[in-house]
Amino acid sequence: MDKKKLICLDLDNTLILSDKSHVEAYNHALRQLGYKGYNPYCLTQFFGRPKIEIAKILMPERSLKEQEELLRVHDECLTTVTYKYAKKVKGTDITLKRLKKHYEVAVVSNTVHESIIYLLKGSKLNLDYFDLILGSDEVKNSKPYPDEILKAKKLLHHKPEYMVGDSIYDLIAANKSKVKGIGVLTGHHSKKELMKYKPITVLKSVAELPKFLKI
Repeated sequence: MDKKKLICLDLDNTLILSDKSHVEAYNHALRQLGYKGYNPYCLTQFFGRPKIEIAKILMPERSLKEQEELLRVHDECLTTVTYKYAKKVKGTDITLKRLKKHYEVAVVSNTVHESIIYLLKGSKLNLDYFDLILGSDEVKNSKPYPDEILKAKKLLHHKPEYMVGDSIYDLIAANKSKVKGIGVLTGHHSKKELMKYKPITVLKSVAELPKFLKI
């Protein structure tokens, strides 16, 4: 039997809709550190990039230590309270079941590993769908750097065929690791914005993946 191919998938706004989980957690952390909360829409425009970059945007005049504390409080709030707000993207279960027959499936996310587990739990996505889960705390640099994709390649012993994600940072990481990028429109980037980074296609959501991959 031929060895399965490897596909990498982003988590937030690709497999699950988690804006509310992160917005509530960031605003809780900001208020705890003496800042006002952010307008949810404005806050979501920062999502997708490395978390430390988000902290620097939210607290530009604070020290790195204080910015890291913001992220720690965010993660604590997410894993105790706000993970419950996460929901599956429609059609994700069927897509993952079909992918598993033909691919090894890796989640590569700019969310830390523990938070990924909680968000999957909150969204009621079965962890058994995934052969590997990699968070931003398990690599030196998270997306748009290629570290997560390259680590998935190393741990699962073959090069990913695709990187699927909702943000330009997913596609930049795909390009840097020489993996085919597939964009989905369940996040905060338009098709026009995603196409600038030369994905092989942009789909409405992961629900269209099986048809595109002919599985």
